[in-house]
Formats: sequence, C-alpha cells, structure tokens
Amino acid sequence: MPTEITPSSSDPALATYDSPIGRLTLAARGGALVGLWVAGQRFFGRPVGIDEASARLAGDLTSREDRGIAITQARWDEANARALRATASWLDDYFAGEAPSPATVPLASAGTDFQQRVWEAMDSIPYGATRTYGQIVAQLHEAGVPASAQAVGGALGRNPLLLIRPCHRVVAADGPSGYAAGGSAKAWLLAHEAATASSVN
Repeated sequence: MPTEITPSSSDPALATYDSPIGRLTLAARGGALVGLWVAGQRFFGRPVGIDEASARLAGDLTSREDRGIAITQARWDEANARALRATASWLDDYFAGEAPSPATVPLASAGTDFQQRVWEAMDSIPYGATRTYGQIVAQLHEAGVPASAQAVGGALGRNPLLLIRPCHRVVAADGPSGYAAGGSAKAWLLAHEAATASSVN
C-alpha cells in the first residue's frame, strides 16, 4: 500500500521522464509525489494545476547517469528532490520489468473520498494481474461504498498518479477498455507486465 502524505499548497517541483509510452511529467510538493501523467493524457495536470506547456520546461530525469546534475540544476528543495529521485528510480525499475513497490515513493494524491476509495481498491491489484470494473464495484460494495461501473471508470480516469496507482490494470469484462493515457499505452503496459510478471513472482 502506498504511503500517503498530506500535500502543501506551494507550486510543485516538476520533472520529465521519457518512457516507452511517452514523455512523463512528475510533480512533487511537500516532499511527496502529487502527480504523474503522460503527454496528451486526459485530465493532464489535474488537480495539481499544471499544463503541458509548463511541464515541457521541466528538468529531465530519464538518464540515471545525468540525474544528479539535473536535480542540482533544478534547485528543488531537498524533500521534493528526494521524492522525484525516488519516482525516477521506481520508473527505471518498472520499465525494466522489476515490479517495484509503490511504498518506495511518498505519495499525496488529491481527490474526493470516493475517488480515494477506488484508487485504494486498484492499489491492491498485483503486478501482472487485472481486475474488471465489476470486481472493483463488488470490492467497494463489500466495504460499504455505493458504486457503479460508470462511477468507478470516472474515478480511474482522474487518477493523478499514472502507473504507480495502476489504473491500467482495470479492464472491462470483455477485455481492455478506456484509459486516460490512451488505448495503445494501456495495451503496452498490460503486455509489458504479462511478459515480465513470471520473473518477479
């Protein structure tokens, strides 16, 4: 289960990371990751309040070798630098097929109570596995939370922590469905996890 930290109200520290599904934007505030989006994603920057134009100006943390220099040049405060470095390391491991634990990244995702409950339900989906919208609805009902598949889909689409909170692992009963980052990104992520899950379990 990811560790949640209460975010502060200052402007977030921003970084980018080039990934197999596109350029990612990382946002940290108060020593915690508050956003992780891919370029062109629906609801990009929400609810943090950044846009893609400002995100493109952020320091690049893709290269492990150059990461220290990029962090020094960005002049983020120490807590945000640690959060962004931890996120970049998590992404390194994830795209290498190593199934890193979300607990290694301090998280602070803003959302409604219902959204938080949906995101917590998807947090429990193991690497390489999927759950249907109906299964998430049933899990919420068991916890006393009224929900519908449409409401769950709306909450998943507004997940501000792409990949680390694995909304790509929620699918329709008849196969992959919508995804805020696009269908091709979802297909790539599911195939990547399916191909590497046996080596990490």
